[in-house]
Amino acid sequence: MIGLATGAAIGAEFEVRQTGKIFAPARLTVAAGSVVHFANDETFFHHAFVETPQFAADTGDIPPGETRDIVFSRAGIYIINCAIHPQMKMVVEVRE
Repeated sequence: MIGLATGAAIGAEFEVRQTGKIFAPARLTVAAGSVVHFANDETFFHHAFVETPQFAADTGDIPPGETRDIVFSRAGIYIINCAIHPQMKMVVEVRE
């Protein structure tokens, strides 16, 4: 199941598009255990990451036309950044 709805079931899957040097959607609410697919719709690389004391994840470089995943295993509110384009930010809220 791929969707952009809030209130997801545990283990649900979501997609975030990287286009126009933004993350779309800019905010996402998911359940712990959900997978977020970061799809690069640009002609250049992106690199999504989050680093907090309670949770860290890094997609590595995402080539144009490719997708990388992050599994959000811990509840919290996380700011996702692009390591290549510092103006790109989004929020993922993970609920139990």
